[in-house]
Parts: sequence; structure tokens; C-alpha cells
Amino acid sequence: MRKLLSCLLLLSLLPTLSACRRASEPVPPADVTGSPTATAEPPETEPPATEPPETEPPERDLAALFPPFVQPGLLRLDGGGTIPVGLLSAESGVSYRIRYPSGSEATVAWERIAPLAPDPPIPPDPTEGETVSFLKRELGDPLPAWVIFVDLTRLTVTALENGEVIRRMPCSVGDAGHPTPRGRFTTDYKTEFLGKEGVYLCRWGVHYYGGYLLHSVLYTWRGDEILDGELRARISHGCVRLSPEDSRWIYETAPLGAVVLVN
Repeated sequence: MRKLLSCLLLLSLLPTLSACRRASEPVPPADVTGSPTATAEPPETEPPATEPPETEPPERDLAALFPPFVQPGLLRLDGGGTIPVGLLSAESGVSYRIRYPSGSEATVAWERIAPLAPDPPIPPDPTEGETVSFLKRELGDPLPAWVIFVDLTRLTVTALENGEVIRRMPCSVGDAGHPTPRGRFTTDYKTEFLGKEGVYLCRWGVHYYGGYLLHSVLYTWRGDEILDGELRARISHGCVRLSPEDSRWIYETAPLGAVVLVN
């Protein structure tokens, strides 16, 4: 009888024990959204900025970049009046070689010409590539092994070896009455000293045509002081003047037989 009462008591307590057991188990967090749990998405990032592809600058017109410089002057006519002409070269005190507006050329007496002294602004230097392209057009491709390019418009001398620019230098050229002749020439001899005795001295001369050389600026006759060192000017009697350093460099570096293009 006592065992029966114990069994009945135990059965009556089972619902309570089951509830306590369920209460002690951890309860998962409630889903307040009513939808499956979403996984966190990484923040969106903008793709890295890409540089626009480099574009080659448009090719410039070589004829416009390297215009042939012609010194302007006036030709006195026999019947009076004048006409404009281009002065190509001069033999001081004797004659001028001129170009008429029609394009024809002639040699006229010195006294018939009145030179005009232009002072145009010097344009920017071209790129090395543009210089090489122009010279190939003028001299042929491939270029001669050694080229000395005298740019009468920009008043510069550019040296090229094996088709590459190796040095660009400021220079001075002929004045209005003594224009530096244009054309293609070849270096044929060098002289360390030249000048007018008792008046001035030049150094490091490289001859290329007639009475015309590339040489240094003017020194006193003793050679101990620069008499006139101005560059990028039209002040000589037709020769091409360079700084002492640049004239010596050409004298020591450029071989005889180098092509000289004066434009």
C-alpha cells in the first residue's frame, strides 16, 4: 500500500518536473523580422580610377616649324623707287645675292640694296623628334653620320650623330647687311685662331663654305678678354658665333666632312 502511494505521488509530479526541465534549457533569440537570418554583406567599394590612355600629340607641320629664313631688304630701281627682295648672301662692300618676289635670283651691286633689320620674336624650340624628322626630309633617311643644323629662325645650332640629337646651342648669325648664307655645306678644315689683326680674335673655327665658319664669340686681339659675347642675335658678318665652350666642343668633336645645313 505504501509503495502504491509513492508511485501515485511520483506520477503527479511528472508534469511539473518536465516544465522545470524545459525552463532551464537556453531559449534561442526571437526572430523579430519573421524572415530567415541575413548574412552581412561587405560594404560596396568603387572600382579604382583608371588613367585615360596616353595619346600622341598631333604631328605639327614641319614646313611651318622650320621656315627658311630670308633676310628682307629693298632693291633700289634704276628709274627710282624700290621693291622688296630677299637677301641670300653678301660679299661685303661688293655685292648681294638676292631673290625677287617672283622667286628668281640675281647678284646686284652692294649700293643698290637697303637692308631691313627685322626683329621677330624667337619661336620655341622644336622637339628633338621634330628636328630629326625635318632633317631627314631635307638630307635623306638615314641621316649622314654627323650633322650640324644652323636654325636661322631660332638662332640655334643643333648637333646630331647617327641620327640622334646630342647637343643644342645658342648662336649668333649675320646681321641685316651680312646675312648668313642658307644651304647644305660640308666642314673641310679647322683653325684654332682667326680674326682681324690688332682688332679682334676668334677661336675654335670650323670652316664650311666660302668665308664662313662656326667659331667662338669675339675676343680682344690678345685673347684674354671677351670683346662681344652676345648670343641669339643677328650681329655677325655672316659667320655663326657660339659660346667659347660650345665652339670648342664642335671644334674637338665634329669630324671633317660633317654636313652643315643652314636654314
